Amino acid sequence: MAFPSPRVWSLARLSLGFTLDEVAAGLAGLDPMDALLVLAINQANIAPLTRDPDARRAYGGLEHAAPDSVRRPATVNAIANSLGVPFETARRRLKRLEAAGVCQVSPSAGVMVPEAWLTSPAYLDSVRAAHERLVKLYADLLAADLLDPLPPAAYAVDDGVPMRGAARLIADFILRSVENLHRVAGDLTSALALLAVLDAALEPADSAVRHGAASASSLARRAGLPGETMRRHLVMLIETGVCARTAQGVTVAPDLLSRPHIQALIEEHAADLQRLFAGLAERGVVAAWERAGAGLAPRRRA
Repeated sequence: MAFPSPRVWSLARLSLGFTLDEVAAGLAGLDPMDALLVLAINQANIAPLTRDPDARRAYGGLEHAAPDSVRRPATVNAIANSLGVPFETARRRLKRLEAAGVCQVSPSAGVMVPEAWLTSPAYLDSVRAAHERLVKLYADLLAADLLDPLPPAAYAVDDGVPMRGAARLIADFILRSVENLHRVAGDLTSALALLAVLDAALEPADSAVRHGAASASSLARRAGLPGETMRRHLVMLIETGVCARTAQGVTVAPDLLSRPHIQALIEEHAADLQRLFAGLAERGVVAAWERAGAGLAPRRRA
């Protein structure tokens, strides 16, 4: 396999950094693991609506979440499998989330994130913060001329930025990114640990790798994970040859980024970032930014 181009490395690094920012931020005060669980549930609940243009239009704004009556519950087993976590781990976390009002669990129907939580002040604040990070990412991509031409909007933008629609696309992107890392790391928490290590190791400017090492405590803070959890999973990654320990801390294994399956991972992250912004453009998010004067130069269209 050919070594990824400098452009692909730059895209992948921005992709990994954005993914890590989103994971570390959690969701409405939830820790990263619970936040990923809730993202997976919500995406499953609204899957039928994302294929309905009228529903996408009706529930794209921040003020309008899809009502419970049109949301499709998902089984706990399906959610656990989608994230690659043990069923009992998912069930235990869902029990806590249900007690906090974050989700509803029915033995017969399945699990659902209710409209009431998706319109709560804490959730809406999280969506706004994620959207600000998304706008910054777009600006960084434009400044570096890394984006492919974007498709035209398929939706009118007269009603402002469809922030909730953008949040759904971000959620798809995050879940896909974490799934890709899971294949390398072996489990979900190790995937988040590897994400933090990769973020520290990749050279921002070009295709080179500086193998930047970081302490377990700093990686834990960056990923929003408990220190002991990070240390335990770093040990696992070192034992499996994915990461290496140096005098300065933990970094990727010396030959990691020359391995074909890791290079394929880098290519996937770069492509996923392009797909994210193509989806945002199609949904009318990019056009709405330009219309609102977000301080971004209009992007050429495909």
